[in-house]
Amino acid sequence: MLIFSKQHFGGVPLIAGQLRARGLRSVLVSELPDNRHRDKCDDHVVFDWFGEELSVLADRLEERGIEPVAVVNLLESLSHWQMAVAAHYAVPGADESRHVLLSKVLVREHMRTLGLSDMRFSGDPATVDFFPAIVKPARDSGASRLVSRVNGPDELRAYQDRLAAAGLAGTELIVEEYLPGVEFSVDGPVVDGKFHPLLTVEKPEHDQVKHHDAGLEFHPPEQEHVREGVRVLCEKVNAFCADLRLDQFWLHFEGRSTEDGRTELIEINPRFGGGMIPAAVREISGIDPIEAVVSMALGEFKLDGPMPLRERPVVGWIDMEGDELGTVEVSTTEDDLRELPGMVGAQITNGYRITDLEQENFFLRFAVTADSVSQLRERVETVRNKIDYRITSEGGE
Repeated sequence: MLIFSKQHFGGVPLIAGQLRARGLRSVLVSELPDNRHRDKCDDHVVFDWFGEELSVLADRLEERGIEPVAVVNLLESLSHWQMAVAAHYAVPGADESRHVLLSKVLVREHMRTLGLSDMRFSGDPATVDFFPAIVKPARDSGASRLVSRVNGPDELRAYQDRLAAAGLAGTELIVEEYLPGVEFSVDGPVVDGKFHPLLTVEKPEHDQVKHHDAGLEFHPPEQEHVREGVRVLCEKVNAFCADLRLDQFWLHFEGRSTEDGRTELIEINPRFGGGMIPAAVREISGIDPIEAVVSMALGEFKLDGPMPLRERPVVGWIDMEGDELGTVEVSTTEDDLRELPGMVGAQITNGYRITDLEQENFFLRFAVTADSVSQLRERVETVRNKIDYRITSEGGE
């Protein structure tokens, strides 16, 4: 079973562990000869995602006697490779309808065609006549990379100038109407064209300047207009999935809901949410997203029946982000945090290097449960007070 990775990312250790439990061999495919997860897999094939052709990868696999039975990929930037390799080896994941999810422009066009959205958008910045707006890459904006709000034509041109100066002038962009309101996210599997929401998350402290996740996020949503927005958007996404006949798929999508009742899709991703979301899904539903994605790659995932969204326990988490360039040194350990009340899980990346402030730079995450949102906030504050870290630059502090 092939596991795709780029720049050490892709959930490799967790996926490899699932495959081992199933008695399947794991083959890491990565552009890095020294990928730090290569020893977690049974084999490692080096492949340049941007400079080599599919035939080269096929030859290398054949030379090693590797016959793929499935492809697992958690990275949006490699989704087109997942589809191409699945088609080449006639394994699950090659259905043509998935290509719509590879482009934010195609998603918007399909939603509009189905009457599911009236949000203004354009794939051509030169034609934009609506502001304020959000501009971002149309095909790869993982970790909120290069997402920016622009308030007029001058700011949009300045954004494009910044891309050109960084050598990214050819980046395919989408410009979307900026929708105020509270942001939320939803996670769940798609089976036989039906979307099953398992985790719904309110983000009342979302960073409206950098458009990064920030502050406390929690399930279930607390504000009534957000709860209604979740219901409305889940119905729209379900119609979207049914029309495309999607199957054996996990979706993580984000929306915004205003107090006057407007709800729109902000982002949709063919993977589960990052950070502590997998742990939260397990806590709420009992379903392990990693195990589910492996089953989906094999075309075997099933649900016994519709799963109602559970209201309890309340589960919430914090993603802590560095706000300056340098290396993050964390003195607190994961074991220190696991001793605190209600702790579900913690992830610390000690030595995380912040080299680009244009993307999310989360070096520490933790999740806790509680009986109410107020108790959740108290427990979160207890954890925050326990954390000790500093960011050092190349020249010192």
